[in-house]
Amino acid sequence: MKDFESFVKTYSTRDFIYFFSQKSIEIYKEHIHSSKKFGCSMMFPLESFQYGFFRRTTNVMLLAWDIPNMAYLSIINANDYRKNIMTEEMAGIGVNLYRGYENKYSGSEYLKNARLPDLHKYVMGMSYEQFKYENPEWVYQNFNRNYHILIGSLSINRDGLVDANMITKEIFEFTVEETLALEWAVLWLCYNCPFPLSLPEKVYRKKDERILTKNNIERIIDYYSVTYEQVRKSPLGKQIFYSKPFVITQKKREKLAVSIYLVQMMLADGLYWLIRDYYHNNQKGQVFVNAFGEMFEDYFEELMGEYLKNGFWHKIPENKKKSADYYVEFEKAVFIFELKSGMLGIGAKQQTPNVDLIDIFYKRNIEKAYNQLKNSELEYKGDKPVIKIFLLYESMPSNTQMIISSLPELFEKDSNCYVMTIEELEMFLTTYKKDRVKFDNIVSRLITSENGARRYKSVFEVLREYQATENMQFTGEKDYFEKIVHSYIGEHTE
Repeated sequence: MKDFESFVKTYSTRDFIYFFSQKSIEIYKEHIHSSKKFGCSMMFPLESFQYGFFRRTTNVMLLAWDIPNMAYLSIINANDYRKNIMTEEMAGIGVNLYRGYENKYSGSEYLKNARLPDLHKYVMGMSYEQFKYENPEWVYQNFNRNYHILIGSLSINRDGLVDANMITKEIFEFTVEETLALEWAVLWLCYNCPFPLSLPEKVYRKKDERILTKNNIERIIDYYSVTYEQVRKSPLGKQIFYSKPFVITQKKREKLAVSIYLVQMMLADGLYWLIRDYYHNNQKGQVFVNAFGEMFEDYFEELMGEYLKNGFWHKIPENKKKSADYYVEFEKAVFIFELKSGMLGIGAKQQTPNVDLIDIFYKRNIEKAYNQLKNSELEYKGDKPVIKIFLLYESMPSNTQMIISSLPELFEKDSNCYVMTIEELEMFLTTYKKDRVKFDNIVSRLITSENGARRYKSVFEVLREYQATENMQFTGEKDYFEKIVHSYIGEHTE
């Protein structure tokens, strides 16, 4: 039997990518309109023979996060001039062979010798990628949060950065709002077709005929496109599609979306990475990193001022001993926060994660910062329990439990220490505002039990148990996504 790479070598790359990109659209539409347990998947029939003569039909599962790697392997191993065209009849065989390929390159050697904390670390990388597919709601939250911090909020100091409109005008000749409206239009077009530029202008040129033109949309797609040759040479492997979700085909120079999910991620993170990449490309990457860290602190202070009374929270002054950033005093406990805006390396966010990048993230954002939290805890003179928090900007609510499990040398010894994402903090404060009794119960559950054991692996685990995952932060005037869509596009259905 052929392996997947031998199989894919016989198929036209353009048609292979188009076929499975169309499947990503079908998976996505089914995902958002149903409550399937495995929302990001599709089944294909696979016929086999038992004992050489007994025909049997089974199903093989295609997962949404398989598609970028399948497209990558097609580009690496084939080209547009191969004679076979992918069909529904052959898809089951191809997906089944991919399952075998995935098992072969699943990192089993690492897992074979890994300790239990290392297994949790590995699963954290895998589940990070899956979370982005399984939870469409994060797109709107992430879009709005990035916009609020980088553009929208009047409380955040951006003096250390070039105006974002200057950056988007230099790249595209559009304002930030025009750029984001066009990115939304690209996403909407990709809901309908993997080749968005093939659709007629009248489909999208409705409310704003000045901005929503084919030429302008093509300018956005060009920026996020990559050739086969660039894919083959990239050290990122298939992860290149997370920053460049469109491929330029070899034969006809069409620009195809690899997966609708990747285009969705482009919109969610686009503004942040446009600005960060601008600084990186001008050899000033650290300038942006430092400035964004300060802006993250400004956002934290804005949240505190919005949800809590004056006197509840304080910025911890710097002294000879390195300290944490803030402390917040509630009725039942004091929370000490160390804010970390650093991002997990892209190679760590995949089904076979680069564990070295996870170790680097842990060292920079958790291990080195622990003493700062501990120093601030020792400075506290009151009698309330102290809960120490590493607050991450990175959106990974379901992964904070895995981080804690993969660092037992820290979190098992200190059971009043947690990792929290900024999204979890917004949920936490929403609960405080809406239901004080529920909030106090959640805080009580976070405090170490009488025997000193950790009750919960993560804050998110407690929030879910108490059905406290509502996030009020980006509604009404702060729903920038809805405002931009309404201004430029009008009514939308997805």
